Amino acid sequence: MSRPDAILDYQKVDLEKQQTEAGLRNTEARIRYGKLNKLLKAQQATLKKLTDDLELISASVQRLNRQHQQVLKRLELETSELETLEDDAETTAEEMTEFRHDIERLNREVTAIEKDLKQTFTTLERQIAEYQKTRQVAVKAKKEYDQVKEICIKERDDVQKELDNFDRQLGELEKNVDPKLMTRYKRARQHYGTPVVPVKDGKCSGCNMGLPTLALSRLSSGMIVAECENCGRLLYME
Repeated sequence: MSRPDAILDYQKVDLEKQQTEAGLRNTEARIRYGKLNKLLKAQQATLKKLTDDLELISASVQRLNRQHQQVLKRLELETSELETLEDDAETTAEEMTEFRHDIERLNREVTAIEKDLKQTFTTLERQIAEYQKTRQVAVKAKKEYDQVKEICIKERDDVQKELDNFDRQLGELEKNVDPKLMTRYKRARQHYGTPVVPVKDGKCSGCNMGLPTLALSRLSSGMIVAECENCGRLLYME
């Protein structure tokens, strides 16, 4: 395929860049930033659910209030009608009994609705308290998140010149590498931090797979780079 010198020089700088980027990702601020980011997303999801729940509970309160008013109005009418019938000498005992049963039923409905309202209000108050508590945590986390984000930006700015220098070096070194070999390198780079590895004891030092005799024979000249048929890494003979 190609002499290994150029691609190894390229990989050397590429690994240095990887190490610098890894160091940047693993700073205390960056790790904290990641945790706060996850916390904020979780809190936002919780707040969204609590908001939806509050809307449903509020709708239930409004519905129960309407029912309560309607039943109270019916109860008032029935009670007024009963008082009228009591003053009417022609009213039968059966009519009086039926009206009293209706009033009792309406009173039970009022009691049941008031019980539901009380329970719903309790749930509403609990949900509001949970929402406020969650929001306080989210506000505090957002404040810290913004502060840590600024630190991460500064850390990135501090090493940006170094990363830009790596990119310039890589751009120059890539000119010395056969384009087909570079394509294979970048393909292997998607899966492995070190795409080019040496042959050791007749095996790919990346996946430890033994190599065919023909491949070893070609690599033994030290003049070419081959591709491991098992893992796809690029191989050279030290």
